[in-house]
Amino acid sequence: MVRVTSKSGISSIISVVLLILIAVSVGIIIYAFATGWVSSRLSGTIGPSTVLTVEKGWCNITLNSCTVMVRNDGSKTVSIVRAYVVDPVGHVYMQTYLTPIKVDPGNVSKVVVKPSDLTLHIGYTYKITLIANDGTETSTTVKAT
Repeated sequence: MVRVTSKSGISSIISVVLLILIAVSVGIIIYAFATGWVSSRLSGTIGPSTVLTVEKGWCNITLNSCTVMVRNDGSKTVSIVRAYVVDPVGHVYMQTYLTPIKVDPGNVSKVVVKPSDLTLHIGYTYKITLIANDGTETSTTVKAT
């Protein structure tokens, strides 16, 4: 009676078990990451809490001011604290609001921009940028009428 021993059977069983353990471990890690990420996205804890969107903007040369209707599509109330107007030549005019303009989530607020040293000219295009107290900003380009 001849006994045949082969070590290759033991090695292949061990390698299959190790591969299964590795696959299960990676699956658990991916599952833990994905469920944590998805639940935090659904609860709103990740992502921007403020998203400002310009609904409409215009400049009136008679009043020498620009008006911007801004919407807060985020989940946190913010206030507009500063505005910049860039004229066609590239000069930047700044206005700081002593009484910030509050924009509640889901609402639209009217922001009047009237820097003291800016003179509007009919037909010219101006870029208006609004800055909120949390650093969020939004911009629009309008033509003076």
